Amino acid sequence: MLLAPAGPVGSPLEDLRVSDLASRLREGDCLVLNDTRVLKARLRATLATGGAVELLLLEPREDAGSGSAWEVMAKPGRKLTPGRGLSFADGTEALVEGREPGGVRIVRFPVEPGRFPSWLEAMGEVPLPPYVRRPAQEADERDYQTVWGCRPGAVAAPTAGLHLGEPEIVSVRDAGVSIARLTLHVGAGTFLPVETENALDHPMHSERWEMPDETVDLLSRTRDAGGRIVCVGTTALRTVETCWRENGGRFAPGSGRTKLFLHPMDPPVSAQGLLTNFHWPRTTLVLLAAGWLGSRERWREVYSAALERRYRLFSYGDCMLSFRE
Repeated sequence: MLLAPAGPVGSPLEDLRVSDLASRLREGDCLVLNDTRVLKARLRATLATGGAVELLLLEPREDAGSGSAWEVMAKPGRKLTPGRGLSFADGTEALVEGREPGGVRIVRFPVEPGRFPSWLEAMGEVPLPPYVRRPAQEADERDYQTVWGCRPGAVAAPTAGLHLGEPEIVSVRDAGVSIARLTLHVGAGTFLPVETENALDHPMHSERWEMPDETVDLLSRTRDAGGRIVCVGTTALRTVETCWRENGGRFAPGSGRTKLFLHPMDPPVSAQGLLTNFHWPRTTLVLLAAGWLGSRERWREVYSAALERRYRLFSYGDCMLSFRE
């Protein structure tokens, strides 16, 4: 774990272990966890012609039709035209019902919503990020989930949380730090590269979030008492910041969808600490990290140091702890 304070270029960087986290927190701080759980959202199907198709389920559609309709991404997508049928290994036959902007398809499965989670658990695979160039393995079913994840709905893990297990959480509590939970169901858009000439023109993806009453109480009391709000992962930070902004600079219970785009020109202001992985280049997550660290120059300095010190990058990589005082 690289301790990288936000601020001016040249601020000292320190090598730590994740087990040191509690020692860098203060009594009265609040550690914020995203309790989403990753679905086995990758499915393999065949067309009537025998061609293979890979689906990535994004989220369910709310409609009055029979079965379960989902928004999906497909590879190769050109084969999934409306009206095409899809067959799965257990004999289930699904139907492509429509096409949405951005290449999203609507697929209806003949499985009622109440049974769909167990069907997906049996038929699906862990949706590892596209840069993990190997098939999902049995170990990924454990390793690509946080130990506290309990609300299924994400198609990617909030990977900063993968570093923390029960011993770290116990140490944090023993240090007088409170634990708050919220939910942001991570979508596939988190991996989309920024391809616009002006990065700020990037069409930000939408993700579902929820802030419960007890978390609002913890965050508000922490802030009022002068403690620090420390987010585990960019998803937790994005949710905290969304709630803060939507309620005029305070926390309140709520839920909805967020397209909040955090970057150096519009950095987060609601939290004081962030534990996050080292992110894929040319993504909105890198822009968020640059905004958090204070400048593009500071971000480049921190990432260059991480590379020089042989830190591992991306989802199964190492992490950075940073505070903004």
